[in-house]
Amino acid sequence: MRKKNIALCVYLCAITALLVYGCKKIEKGFISDYMYYTPNPLIATQGNVTTSNSLELDGTTGPVHVKLLAVRNLTTGKNAPELLKEYIIKQFNGQITAADSTIELVNKKIILKPAVALSVGEIGGRIALSQATANIDTGRYTIDVEVSNINGIRTINNACTILITPKANYAISDSPFYTTSDLGAETGFTSSVFLPITVDYDKSGPNKIIFRFTDKNGALFNPAQGQVISRGDRGNFAQMNPYYPTVKTATGLEWEFIELPNGFPIKEGNNGTGNYYRIPGNFVVENRNVNPVFFDFKVFAAGTFTVTIRIPTVTKKP
Repeated sequence: MRKKNIALCVYLCAITALLVYGCKKIEKGFISDYMYYTPNPLIATQGNVTTSNSLELDGTTGPVHVKLLAVRNLTTGKNAPELLKEYIIKQFNGQITAADSTIELVNKKIILKPAVALSVGEIGGRIALSQATANIDTGRYTIDVEVSNINGIRTINNACTILITPKANYAISDSPFYTTSDLGAETGFTSSVFLPITVDYDKSGPNKIIFRFTDKNGALFNPAQGQVISRGDRGNFAQMNPYYPTVKTATGLEWEFIELPNGFPIKEGNNGTGNYYRIPGNFVVENRNVNPVFFDFKVFAAGTFTVTIRIPTVTKKP
């Protein structure tokens, strides 16, 4: 009898456990308390397009929906509604292709359109800053976002610091270089050496880009007399600017340019954004070809840009 009672108790306990387990709510998915943005801070230049990566989920079950809750100025601690206001800006309404070979065809793909300075993608949470940031004061800002998925909702305060820096009138790679090589041949190349470059900007001048090449003493080489040439099928600025002819003067190479929403040029040359030029060796005392190379030159404002490329180890022949 005692054994029957024990067996009955075990049976009842098992039934009770199954009932309790069966009534327990099963969690769906997972949402982390440690989601974050990269890069942080996100650095944006006034008037340029800048985007972050999508929100790092730290194992959170996707998809996630992200809602922007607030934008604040980190210096004052006050809300910054100007970042959410619409401004009229130039935008492309289609991709620029090789078929857009004239100024008129390019201009057909540029429209005036309202845009906010800052937005956050609903799916994934990517932060985007538009050209409308040209209207926003420089400084440090932060955002609060709400993140939700099948499991629940999380609020992330101060989710990402956004640093808006002063408008850049131009950009250029910080690693230009030059080599020298045998006169009249593609042999005997030396190791690359850093190439000093300066850019002068005149906002009151016409829309023009000028490349000037000098020796170590500042003497200018004369492109009109063949003292500066392109290097075969290597990339050069003329390939990136098919809209205007190259003008060779006694002091430099010159081009007009179009004002574009994301800066000029937008096309690439045979070597991407690389500018490969040569000063033939018969124009320098050292009797060696000089081969300056620089990348990523781009202008973001109207005016005249004079790019001076100085070769610090050669002397121009009188």
